[in-house]
Amino acid sequence: MNFSSSTKLAILSFGGVYLALAIIFGSVFVLRSEQKVIEQLDEVGTTFFREPFTVNDFELTDQYSNPFTLENMKDRWNIVFFGFTSCPDICPLTMAELGRFAGLWSEEDLGPLPQVIMTTVNPVVDGSEEMKDYLSKYNSDFLGLTGKPEMLEKFADNFFVGFSENSSDTESEAEQLHVGHNWRKGGPIDHSSHLSIVDPEGNFVAAMRPPHRSRDLVKVLKIVTGK
Repeated sequence: MNFSSSTKLAILSFGGVYLALAIIFGSVFVLRSEQKVIEQLDEVGTTFFREPFTVNDFELTDQYSNPFTLENMKDRWNIVFFGFTSCPDICPLTMAELGRFAGLWSEEDLGPLPQVIMTTVNPVVDGSEEMKDYLSKYNSDFLGLTGKPEMLEKFADNFFVGFSENSSDTESEAEQLHVGHNWRKGGPIDHSSHLSIVDPEGNFVAAMRPPHRSRDLVKVLKIVTGK
């Protein structure tokens, strides 16, 4: 079938209008779906980033003295927590909830367990062996990271995590810092206590504020992973 030039132009223009409308309505649907996700996560103390943050590469060591880089976080979901082995309160409480989370995830048969990573903020004391002993109390499949202070700070910066030793500053609610006590060194360690969720592409997509509860964490991971 042959069309004149003017007829072809009219068809193309007509199709262009519908294409534009399809894009607009599709965008509205995506925004509404995204807003629903944001609201669901906010109900359980989690902030979802519309534009996720790319995690920069790093070089740390796990509890088995193996090198650990960004590549070890890819192709699976990750939950990252910063703490230290002599922390008396928020760290063991959080790790216990993460242990319960792992059990619930398995009970519901939700597939591979997201990789749970505890990163020390006290590398002077927390070497690979200390991290291994500590994590064995909660779940032997969890990973514990340590390394050079400058590399730990670089890793922490990806998740807006701050930590410092022997600080006398008062805690800021906005920063959500936890003041723990390092019994071996005798000084306090301030550190952020949120959980950071990293997708299989290596993007920081959401942050869960304390207090952390295992069932809420299961709900959060179900939402962000689309289960």
